[in-house]
Amino acid sequence: MKIFPTPSIDAQVLMERYEPLSGNAILEIIVRAAVAAGLPAEECKLLETSTEKDIRVLCGNYHILVTQTVPFEASSQLETALNSFSVKSSFPEAAENIEATTAYTQISVHKGLIPVEAFPEGALQEIGESVATFTDSSESQMAMAIVKSVTASVANASSPTAIFWMPSLFLMTPDTFKLVADEDTPLLLYVHPHLYGEKSPLTGEQLIGVIGSGAPSIIGYSVEFAPSKLPTGYLIERLYSFIGFTLKRGKAFPSGDVFGSDENEKIQVFHHPPQDGGAPRIELKVAHNPALGVERDPVPTIYKEYDTEGALTGERIDGAQEVVLDPDDPIDAAILQQLNRQKTGETSATTSENHAKPIRRRPVASPPDATRPDIQSQRPRVVSDETAGQPASETSEAGPRKRSSMDELRQIAIAAQQSNASDHPSKSGGFLGRFLKRK
Repeated sequence: MKIFPTPSIDAQVLMERYEPLSGNAILEIIVRAAVAAGLPAEECKLLETSTEKDIRVLCGNYHILVTQTVPFEASSQLETALNSFSVKSSFPEAAENIEATTAYTQISVHKGLIPVEAFPEGALQEIGESVATFTDSSESQMAMAIVKSVTASVANASSPTAIFWMPSLFLMTPDTFKLVADEDTPLLLYVHPHLYGEKSPLTGEQLIGVIGSGAPSIIGYSVEFAPSKLPTGYLIERLYSFIGFTLKRGKAFPSGDVFGSDENEKIQVFHHPPQDGGAPRIELKVAHNPALGVERDPVPTIYKEYDTEGALTGERIDGAQEVVLDPDDPIDAAILQQLNRQKTGETSATTSENHAKPIRRRPVASPPDATRPDIQSQRPRVVSDETAGQPASETSEAGPRKRSSMDELRQIAIAAQQSNASDHPSKSGGFLGRFLKRK
């Protein structure tokens, strides 16, 4: 899926002493990482700009650079990470370790031979950012896999005091890096939850929000839960679930849609435009979860159930009962004909065949996509879309979506028959066909 343009993927291995590896050792590490990520070894070429300490290799369209630098200078990104709550709570000795750092090895992967900073001002706008920046999640994930592998090899061959994964501002101990790098779920490294707080203007209570740092390079959006009184562990889990399932779907969730583990959990998605040249933002809000004390009145809902790979496994309309449609009844036959055309995608008039027994069908509408993300559990999940019946400010740009009961479909079919005695729809599918097919 498309992502926010990312110039490079970078990580730093921080050390108390300058312990550079040989150029040949670094080259072997790079080629091994590229092959493990799926690139052919024969496509990896050592660039002439390399030195004994700083190695540049072009593997296909991935420009891999490892620099071994002394003295160490903390970047603004590192300072931001040091001041974060997650680092202060999980890595309390971080500031002391950074103070003792004298050298570091930086691992970077760029797209193409020429890095972004080497282009003349305005050139990328003319030729397209995709020439020198990662603009697709498959590209960024390939680059991250290479950086992760090279970082692990350098850390194993050195005596690091800390590892800094720069896309997600994740500063961690070497042991923590080894743990998350070995996990089957790379999102634990690629996206890091950063907590922030604010006081409620009404009650003065402390509220906590969560930002998924690194998400723009994975799904193209910044993702966050606004400050609330809800448990931070719950918010972090749902943040990872949302990002992971969005990545599997390959597209962003529409604004206004909801997702959840079942009917009693509804987390709503709101889209916000980018600010200050950053990525567009997705805000998640727990709209309904009685177990956490969050409740709202029911609204018309379509539930869609997916497995953990994003495949649709079931669908139903909230409160709908099975309705028997009799193909011998002219009204039911017209409904069956239109439902069959919607299912098969037909637009031209066809003759419906009579069946010996009535067919049981559920009422059908054209719901927007909505999913239930979960990167942990393997059982299918129930999700819902409940944009109908909400104020326009809480729905997608297309506005509220109307729902149709079976009685309404019958009335439409009757009206269609009365206006067209021949019982043959037009080439466009007739009014009923257009109604059932509309998005």
